Amino acid sequence: MKSSLKFALAFIAGGLAFNAPFVMSEATDANELLSNAMAVALAKVGKFNEDRENAELDKLPNILECQNMQWMKNCTELNRNAKKNPQAPMRMLGKNDIEFNFQPGTPSAVIRLQLEQSPEAAAALVSYMDRTWGEYHKSANLYKMAMWKTGDLQNIKGLDAAAEKASAVKYIDTDNVSMSVFVESTCPVCEKQLQTLSTVQQKYPKLKIKVFQLDGDRDAFLKHVTQRGLSGRVLSRDERMGLQKMGLTSWPISWIDNTKVERRKSLIGHRTLAQLEDQFQAMTYIQEEKKVQ
Repeated sequence: MKSSLKFALAFIAGGLAFNAPFVMSEATDANELLSNAMAVALAKVGKFNEDRENAELDKLPNILECQNMQWMKNCTELNRNAKKNPQAPMRMLGKNDIEFNFQPGTPSAVIRLQLEQSPEAAAALVSYMDRTWGEYHKSANLYKMAMWKTGDLQNIKGLDAAAEKASAVKYIDTDNVSMSVFVESTCPVCEKQLQTLSTVQQKYPKLKIKVFQLDGDRDAFLKHVTQRGLSGRVLSRDERMGLQKMGLTSWPISWIDNTKVERRKSLIGHRTLAQLEDQFQAMTYIQEEKKVQ
């Protein structure tokens, strides 16, 4: 019985049978003897795995240069934790016991200066910035040289081609898609939107754009709307009251309608030319929703 128990303990301990005499000398019960042996074996396995993991982590570049931070007692542990959790912020105490939090990817030289607050650390950061800028500049030159040698690319067309594509006239169903814009003469955002709409109207002369001014300043309407090649009118008091009852209290507000499918898109605030073109095209291709029976 004893010999078979010794064999079992040696097997469970994974070759650590030299611990069995010590365990046997302290234990009298067979179950206790078995538990103690397993505990010793598991502890050794856990220590072995931890040492192996730390050895692999120590092969990676350090986030903190510990030799420059002799006052930091746990620099090695902080480095290992940062390598284990690269997406987590680093929380640590500086030389004067002030807590700092650094986001992932913060350069080591930046961390050192913040923690150490010394002329040497500042000089190290300046040197780091100079070296990295030099490397970026070298990479940029190599990239440009590769672009020149390659010639015309299949997908990257350059600034001129991108500008030409942006300025191209998009297909808009001007028979069914139209726009109504509500503005106020003293609204600076409305003024900016009217400038953009003037460009839109010139680019798409068949597109129906109607501007409705809420206040009664007709001179402002002439200046901001009519003289920009836009059309519309000044709303009456009753019409203004009706819009307020509808909850329209912020300006400018634009309605893009597709009368064919009876759909409307409401936009609040300023939109660029490209954004408006996207919205016009979206309303051009929109399909009528199926009615639920």
